[in-house]
Amino acid sequence: MVSINELRQQEYLSNQNSILHNIDSRIKLIVLIITILFAVTSSNYIVFIILEIYLISLIAISRISIKDALIRVLLILPFGLFIAIFQPFVHPGQVLYTLPLGINITLEGIEFAELLMARLTISVTSIVLFSYITPMKDIAEAFRRLHVPNEFAMIFSLFVRFIFLFYDELNSIRQAQASRCFALSNNTPYMWKVKQIGYLFLMMFLRAYERGETVYASMASRGYNSESTIYYSKEKLSTNSKLYLIIPIILIIILITLQYLRII
Repeated sequence: MVSINELRQQEYLSNQNSILHNIDSRIKLIVLIITILFAVTSSNYIVFIILEIYLISLIAISRISIKDALIRVLLILPFGLFIAIFQPFVHPGQVLYTLPLGINITLEGIEFAELLMARLTISVTSIVLFSYITPMKDIAEAFRRLHVPNEFAMIFSLFVRFIFLFYDELNSIRQAQASRCFALSNNTPYMWKVKQIGYLFLMMFLRAYERGETVYASMASRGYNSESTIYYSKEKLSTNSKLYLIIPIILIIILITLQYLRII
């Protein structure tokens, strides 16, 4: 429930009007990929700091609350922290401390965990920025215009269109159950509650299947087949879109040059 509400709020924010929101979705997707690739191949902490400042600046330009964006980043980071926390124990290297049962903490493991978290922070921040300035329908449009496999683009387009519809179906089923006084907090046998939840998922499966059959019949009646392609409008890149692509590329080139010259 909460995740869907957050998704709706995010979709609302991604449809705002700002310089970054109006940039071509293809360019935003390309810049996201470039930023993540550069972050995961770098090992310089100064580079990470500069990239993070640049991304936060873009969040501010997009008129998105920096506080909300950073909270979203901090909510995702613990998943990476769960992986990084084991690195000092499994990464070979200079032993700093030996725990009971022969478990060693290594210097290289700590350094790798720090590097992993720095890379993850840049990647998550760039993804959060991308999600806040790009509606899901525009992401589907970007996939199509970048000529990804047609099947993938079609599946993602249908997912975008029907995720909220299926949520509404789930809500109607839950309201029907609530009208019959069903709640997990009721003092009823545990196995009965499990059975009712199973009925809920079964009904969602049946309704999803029926909805899929209806959608396919509608698409087939309009000439859709396995060789059909998805239409997308052809628009020229605006000056802001070109700058959004050129500026991070120039920044990355400068950072690579500074590292090569051992200035940073």
